[in-house]
Amino acid sequence: MEAIAKSNGLEPQMWSIRHQDYLSTMARRKLPSDLVEDIVQDTFLAALKAAPRFRGHSSERVWLTAILNNKITDHYRKANTQQGKLWQTAIRLSDYPAWRNLESPSNSRDDNDVMKLLYASELDTILNSGLELLCKQERKVLSMKINGCSTEEICSTLGINKLNSWVALSRARKKIRHYLNHNWYEVA
Repeated sequence: MEAIAKSNGLEPQMWSIRHQDYLSTMARRKLPSDLVEDIVQDTFLAALKAAPRFRGHSSERVWLTAILNNKITDHYRKANTQQGKLWQTAIRLSDYPAWRNLESPSNSRDDNDVMKLLYASELDTILNSGLELLCKQERKVLSMKINGCSTEEICSTLGINKLNSWVALSRARKKIRHYLNHNWYEVA
């Protein structure tokens, strides 16, 4: 470490004292709180490895912040490989006119993949927590639609007309889309 400090002005032994609070604050803005400490520590390790290449064109804090941002990006790239697909599936399904028609023979191979992703437990958990935020009628209409009920069945069961069911379904879809966008990984 002393060789690093002498060659380029970095002081790795002081990073946790000088920069950990700042980097943790920056990371909390972009990450769930349980990941912040790990990502900051990964940042320090990556900085130690990259220290011989530090040229001094920026301050130590700016350089560490850039490394932190790269670590956060790497985290989301890895995490979003499967979750990104699930998020896109949820949005796609919320706009799908006949949810049960996904398994029809006329659909492309990629629609079959959508059905596999639909049953992922994480997506199910996120969608269920989003359903709790809907008003009673929106929740009932969307739940019935997800379960394959026709508009006529929804209307007769809930005692509403078609226009009311369509409005409730449209509002529910928009709210779920907004909920997913703000409470799950933003990948779109």
